[in-house]
Amino acid sequence: TGAVVPWADRLWVVTYAPHMPKGSSDKLYEITPELHQIVRPESIGGTPANRMIHEESQQLFIGPHAIDAERNVRTIPYATMFGRPTGNARHLTDPANMIYYATMEEGLYEVNVHTLEVKELWADEQLKAGRHSNLPGYHGKGLYSGQGRVVYSNNGEHGNDAMKRPDIESGVLAEWDGKAENWNIVRRNQFTEVTGPAGISGAGNADDPLWSIGW
Repeated sequence: TGAVVPWADRLWVVTYAPHMPKGSSDKLYEITPELHQIVRPESIGGTPANRMIHEESQQLFIGPHAIDAERNVRTIPYATMFGRPTGNARHLTDPANMIYYATMEEGLYEVNVHTLEVKELWADEQLKAGRHSNLPGYHGKGLYSGQGRVVYSNNGEHGNDAMKRPDIESGVLAEWDGKAENWNIVRRNQFTEVTGPAGISGAGNADDPLWSIGW
C-alpha cells in the first residue's frame, strides 16, 4: 500500500510495485462505508506514495489520480509525468490553481488542478534529458511547501555500500525557492517525511513551521 486517504465518504487506497515508473498492474481502490471494495478502472499502477487534498478545487490527489467531491476520477498518464510519485505540495505562487508532484528520483512537476496539464520543473534522475537537481542521497520520500520554499527529503544512498552498511553518509533534506538554479541542502542525513500544522491539505498560514521526520 502506497497511500490511504478518507475522502468524499470513501476510503481511497493505492497499491504499488517496487520500481515501476511507467505504471504497473497495481490499482486504485475505492472502499465504501460498508467495506465494499471497488477497483477503479482508471487505475494505472506504478509506485505511488503521494497524497494531498487540494481545498480550493475540492480534489484528492493520490498517486497519479485526481478525485473530485463527486468521486469522479481523472488520471495523469506516466508518459506525461514520468517517475515514482512520492509527494505533493501546494504551489508557491499559484496555490489555488497549481500543485507540485515530486518523484522518488528527484523529479518535480507543476500540475494544473483543473486541466491536469503537466510542466516539468526538475527532471527525474532516471531521464537523461532535462534539468536535474543532482541532490545527494536517493529514494525520495517527503514533499511539502511553506515559508516560500518547497522542501524535499530522501532517506537512501546510491551504491552497494548503502545496502550493507548503516553507518555511511546518506539521505538529504533540501529546499528550493521556486526560482533558484540550484537546491539548497539543509542537512545531509536521512529524512522520511515533511509536513506542517495543516497536514494533508498543506493550506496553512505563510509563517507556519515545517516539520521533518528523520534520523
